[in-house]
Amino acid sequence: MRQFKYIIMLAFIGIGIGSFFSLLSITLNQAIFSLTQFALLMTMSAIMGILSIIFDYDKFSFMTQLVLHFVLEMLTYLIFIALTFGKTSISLTNIPTFVIIYLAIFLYMRQQGHDNARRINEQLANKKHS
Repeated sequence: MRQFKYIIMLAFIGIGIGSFFSLLSITLNQAIFSLTQFALLMTMSAIMGILSIIFDYDKFSFMTQLVLHFVLEMLTYLIFIALTFGKTSISLTNIPTFVIIYLAIFLYMRQQGHDNARRINEQLANKKHS
């Protein structure tokens, strides 16, 4: 049950990030999405969030996890954008945007991980000295 809750949490994180970037895209491009397009984008976002579970498997090196995660995220993006807009050319022309967004999210999450590890280590050091 705990694993199911974790997967649902990852899906909602993905939906949150996807919603932010979809809203940004709609605002900047003054576009209008149909209900079907919106549903496909949110499904894509949920799947992309769930794919983060790759980083929980210690059997792979971090670099293997990162490359595998990036490739799966890119494939998910290409498939769903092609399904959503009916053109693969849209997916291909947006690859640089995808890479920039991926890097931005990755760097943010990496920084958060370092900050969390630092706080945990400080708390452990404080308990050790107490």
